[in-house]
Amino acid sequence: MTLMLMAGWMAHVLDVKGAFLRGEFEPGMPPMYMKVPEGFEKHYGKDTVLRLLRTIYGLKEAAAAFWKQILKAFNFMGFSRSKADPCLYYKWTAAGYLMMWLSWVDDCVCFGRGTDVKESAKEMNELFECEDIGNFEEYVGCKVEKEGSELKMTQPVLIQSFEDEFDIKGVKECDTPATTNSILAEAKNDSETLDAKWQTKFRSGVGKLLHMMRWSRPEIYNAVRDLSKHGGKCTSAHIKAMKRVMKYCVASKSLGWKLKPEQKWDGKDKSFEFRIKGKSDSDFACDPSRRSVTGLCVFLEGVAVSVKSVMQKIVALSVTEAETIAAVQCAQEMMLTYKILTSMGLKVKLPMILEVDNKGAVNLANNWSHGGRTKHMEVRNYWLCELKEQGLLKVVWTSGMDNAADIFTKNLPADVFKKHRHEFVG
Repeated sequence: MTLMLMAGWMAHVLDVKGAFLRGEFEPGMPPMYMKVPEGFEKHYGKDTVLRLLRTIYGLKEAAAAFWKQILKAFNFMGFSRSKADPCLYYKWTAAGYLMMWLSWVDDCVCFGRGTDVKESAKEMNELFECEDIGNFEEYVGCKVEKEGSELKMTQPVLIQSFEDEFDIKGVKECDTPATTNSILAEAKNDSETLDAKWQTKFRSGVGKLLHMMRWSRPEIYNAVRDLSKHGGKCTSAHIKAMKRVMKYCVASKSLGWKLKPEQKWDGKDKSFEFRIKGKSDSDFACDPSRRSVTGLCVFLEGVAVSVKSVMQKIVALSVTEAETIAAVQCAQEMMLTYKILTSMGLKVKLPMILEVDNKGAVNLANNWSHGGRTKHMEVRNYWLCELKEQGLLKVVWTSGMDNAADIFTKNLPADVFKKHRHEFVG
């Protein structure tokens, strides 16, 4: 979408009808059978079963089988599959312009110049029976508002469900999704755990919030990550915290994930260098397990294309180690963005910049030294050093007050939260 805004492209959405009925079984696979459908018993013997010639809905193989069919279709249309993302397909037209198809199961979006998109959508309709959704105004439950070279993604229907299903009218409005510096505690005993009805309601609410943070409200990521740890044994405190996040979203319903690229691109200049920047942070030993939290964000031409708030998988022994782990995780996301662009024949301005607010982690990434309290983490650190030597990455220090990734590691005070929130939603 960032490329679409930079180049002034259009986007067109198609929905393949009966997608999972189009898959074919691989040669050599064992045959699959199904019971006679209800209402057809009189046409078959009592012990008859039907052998499947194609996939059907409900088969675990159906999604992958359909993907192989749609890949054949895109190859037939002259598109190549990105080596970095198996659901991204691209080609350079005869006029020298880039165009792309993106598939999300059976929902497909075409990006490119208006005439190219219309021709490609028509060709797709000839290969599959599709529902023509039209302009890119709604996708995966998101409302897409485009104005010039800016775009915003919101989820008004999902926000309305918070009010309709979770009784949040009496919840006090707040400027942040969670209490400052709060970390939700586990239930001390079974008497604190709510009954099965509330457990189901809590999981449903957290599931909705997970979808919202992923697609339209990245600033709630840390609060929702904390909630998601308690899906099996929620307490009244967890319900209260969940409703606070929902109330925050309702009170700020006009906000959405904003895409506003800092530069223009003509859609054909292969010498244009796209800028990728990353920011990482960590909250050291904040969890009762003493594991730290990683927060990261990756920007493409000023647009946040990847954000995360995730518990680190190992216990870091120092703040520097926790920050290094976070930097590595951010570099991984930056490399994915780099590979997606370069797999389509585009260029990236090198070195990419990774901002870290811990000088110890910055020094480790920029030097081949190890020993003392850091000798056990050399493999991870050396990967950053190798990226630096290859000219791919430059790790630099930034002030903690200017590090937007801080919003993904802890629940911040309102003034700091709003300062960082502005980089992601609007």
